[in-house]
Amino acid sequence: MDREQLKQKAQSISKVPSHYQLMIEDYGEKYAKESRAFFAWQDVEEPQRDISVELDHHGRLISLTKEYVPVVAESLPEKRLLEIALQFTEQHYPNAPHEFVFHEKKETEQFVRFTYVQTVLDLPLPQTGFYVRIARNGEVMEFRYNGGTSSFSIPKQIADKQSVTADYLKHIQFELAVEKIRSELYEGGDDRPHLIYEADLPFFSYPADITEKRHMKPAADDEDEEETLPLPLLPEADRHADIDDMIGFTPSMRKIRETDMGDSTGTVWRLGNDPQPRDRSIAGYFETWNQNTLKILKDKKSGKLKGIASFIKSEGSLALSGEDCLKRALQFLYKLYPDADQLFRMHPAENDGDRPNAFFQFDLQYKGVPLRFGSANISINRTTGRVVGYHGPEIEPEALADLSPSPSISEEEAKAVFASSFDVQLQWERDYSREKDDFYRLVYRPVYPYFIDAHDGKAFMGKNM
Repeated sequence: MDREQLKQKAQSISKVPSHYQLMIEDYGEKYAKESRAFFAWQDVEEPQRDISVELDHHGRLISLTKEYVPVVAESLPEKRLLEIALQFTEQHYPNAPHEFVFHEKKETEQFVRFTYVQTVLDLPLPQTGFYVRIARNGEVMEFRYNGGTSSFSIPKQIADKQSVTADYLKHIQFELAVEKIRSELYEGGDDRPHLIYEADLPFFSYPADITEKRHMKPAADDEDEEETLPLPLLPEADRHADIDDMIGFTPSMRKIRETDMGDSTGTVWRLGNDPQPRDRSIAGYFETWNQNTLKILKDKKSGKLKGIASFIKSEGSLALSGEDCLKRALQFLYKLYPDADQLFRMHPAENDGDRPNAFFQFDLQYKGVPLRFGSANISINRTTGRVVGYHGPEIEPEALADLSPSPSISEEEAKAVFASSFDVQLQWERDYSREKDDFYRLVYRPVYPYFIDAHDGKAFMGKNM
């Protein structure tokens, strides 16, 4: 199909309302025969509502996504929703509902998602088949077709499950750390920090074919671990920094977006007028989307700054050295955490003077116990001296006040709890080491507790495992 035919086909499939504006029109010619056309429309009055369609060069539907929640006056029965989902699929791939096997159904208050996959040995092949997400009123909100494959290897002899389990448990090591156990990720999570034992698995997956060699993950070499340094004590005279000035926020900026991100709120501010897109390609769209913007993430309860990303064009006369940039990064960190020297250790800076930004990492410590995701990462622009990137630690120091850093159970006891919940399951896995990246091999994949509470021995399993 030519460009105009592809666009018309995408519009007819998605039923784009007349008040939506075309934002992306990308034909991906650089991919030659495998090129795909991508279109996205946006509601002029409500920019967070959009519709996107992806087609192959023959005009066959690859994906459809509608980003909004439709008004549901009456919910249809689940059986009817499945009929509508399969009818939609058959319009574009007549044989797909018969070629693939029903795999799972996921439900929310507004939507139901049906997934069909290709199976071999009664096990699903990842990223095959198709899925349809449908609103309770019967509107198709999302569709994706992945198709099938014949590129898989069936083992002549499958390794014994018990021996695989024993091999895993024999090589597993544990590390003590502090982790925030998120309720949306882990069974029994309470969104609070815990002292935990974390298992370091020796294999990401274990080949089910006994003729294949397993590749054990190399043990960490303590000598190669980077030593962190105490934080320099910043003189009081250097602590009077203004956060807004350091990140380049000015009253003249306009707030163009705000997003609820659970515990945090993200806002996007733009300096100057909205830029004109250079074209409607995907790259051009995101270039315009980010141009001259400052993205700020703040904690909902405390209002504390959690992250920033600046896309404002850097213009300045400075040529800061690595030492100058470090001083500014420390000023920023001490402004956010006045007791930073007692809370953080810093990684040795290895900043190339030719790069526009200098990067620094500060690790939050709690009485000698490392915190997973406990780093403050700061980027300083060498010409403006501004903070152009910041990602704060996931756990705030005050949340650790009542947490004992000494475990109540031993590592051996944690291993026993871990072993009682450990299992391996046969699954198909894509083998990206081959030239053909859709090749699948059969493996044993571990199912295990991500963390063991070091005080009460509770095992935290990941959700949807």
